[in-house]
Amino acid sequence: MGVKQDTALFWYKLAKSLTILSLVAVITMGFGSFMFPGRFLWSSKYNYDPKLYYHHETVLRNSSCMLDVDTLIPPTADGSYTPPAPDASLLDAVNKASGYDYNQYCNHWHANHGFYDDITTYKEQCGTWHDDYISLHQQRTQQYQRFQDGELDVLEKEHPGYVSYVCHEDPLHRGSRGCGGLADRMNGMVSTFFYALMTDRAYFAHWEKGNPMALEDLFEKPSIDWSFDPEEMKSAFTNVSDDDSVSGYKHIDTLNQKWGPIGRLMFPDGPDQDFKSLWNASYIEWHSNRAFVIRTFQESTRYQDQLASMGLDKENAFRCIIDFLFRPTAGPRQFIYAYKNMFEMESILSIGLQIRTGDNGIVNPGKDQTTLSDWSYFMTCANQLREAKRLAHHKQVVYFLITDSVHLRDEFMSLNHDKVKAQEFLGEEGYQDVTMVTTGLPIEHIESKVVKPKFTHNRTLLKDEEPVDQVAAGVHAAVIENWLLSYTDYRLISRQGFGKLAAFHSKSAHTTIGMPKHTTEHPIQVDCANPNAIISFDTLSTWWSLG
Repeated sequence: MGVKQDTALFWYKLAKSLTILSLVAVITMGFGSFMFPGRFLWSSKYNYDPKLYYHHETVLRNSSCMLDVDTLIPPTADGSYTPPAPDASLLDAVNKASGYDYNQYCNHWHANHGFYDDITTYKEQCGTWHDDYISLHQQRTQQYQRFQDGELDVLEKEHPGYVSYVCHEDPLHRGSRGCGGLADRMNGMVSTFFYALMTDRAYFAHWEKGNPMALEDLFEKPSIDWSFDPEEMKSAFTNVSDDDSVSGYKHIDTLNQKWGPIGRLMFPDGPDQDFKSLWNASYIEWHSNRAFVIRTFQESTRYQDQLASMGLDKENAFRCIIDFLFRPTAGPRQFIYAYKNMFEMESILSIGLQIRTGDNGIVNPGKDQTTLSDWSYFMTCANQLREAKRLAHHKQVVYFLITDSVHLRDEFMSLNHDKVKAQEFLGEEGYQDVTMVTTGLPIEHIESKVVKPKFTHNRTLLKDEEPVDQVAAGVHAAVIENWLLSYTDYRLISRQGFGKLAAFHSKSAHTTIGMPKHTTEHPIQVDCANPNAIISFDTLSTWWSLG
């Protein structure tokens, strides 16, 4: 009897202890969520499974997989541009991942062919409009060919429509008349296509050769053939008819326009504006570096149901359109996979930092004196975000830097081996688990012919003498780094166009923090552990080249 009583008492005490421990845990989590809301309220990109995490941690690495940055990216088979080797920091991060993630990374790579090239992902979570538009585009190009062959009444009888994005080089290299950098141009190209999609027009795009390179050399065409000859098409549609029902050619220029003029142009009749009624020209040539895609979701009542039925929304529209139209060429794509596959590891939390310091560092890198201390508030924000978002399965955190300052990039990378400096900028606790990563790619501005005279005060010292290969490397680098910034788990972006484009291209509208402009007058304070620090697409669409 005594043994049974002792046993019962033991189980009673055990149950009581577990109840008390559970209560303490609940109180602790409640207190923690009150004091540190970010850590518990923000959703993770993973459905965390402790058993799966334990399994991944115990997986032994494939000893036969020997990775080397110098052989990671093979030369392209077609002779197109191949980027230089990735920065060594990439494999530093890969080597610190879990055994499971390391093996998965190796499984996606082949010594002769590089990384597995998945060219079908652009349709993911993008709705049902792809095939319909591809068919429409083919029909419109056939109608144009018939028109070219002399069937002049095809415009009046069938009313086919065409719209193109055209980037011409300004002979005087004026910033007010230039197409802008990569983000500005992408905004113009995406919005022009969005207009085509809403108005049943075929879409074409063109960068003037040498400004700085042909669009076809920068991107592949995964869905439709958008290549064309602007002069030929303009000539074909000029003065085709005096009939009011058929207008041939119209030129639209929205370069560098602000929020108000864009709104008056696209929505003169308010929220119920029908884009088809804006212009009746058969062919519209559009010069633009401004966007109105997000704005249409904000303001339009006419297109709400149509866009929803197509599967497009404010969060996926930019990403889906970009991936539908433009695919980086084979070499840059391999470079992108090398980093993207690392960002997607479950054992890694990746935070992108895009720091725009100004064009002076690009034009005069020898005079660049930008320091990490100047931009320390980015590091403080990243550290706060790290503490808010890091979970048990994150073996390490990657800070991925994109900047226009070589000096800043070099100092940032020194944190990987300078313990004192790492503790200063990463914090005395947890700095060992942070790896600084960069691409090491050349830093250029797409419109260097516009930028350079601002700092040389000599418009004759333009970039004409620079080798074509050097120009191409800089432009491809801009594409690579922008795509990669969109693939990080989170990103801190400067208040201009480049980071905003990456945010729009990302898979989530809840993963970007817009950082204030740099100032030396007073310290900049941003509470990046607070979920309210995340910037919305609505707000981003009011920045710089709009949205």
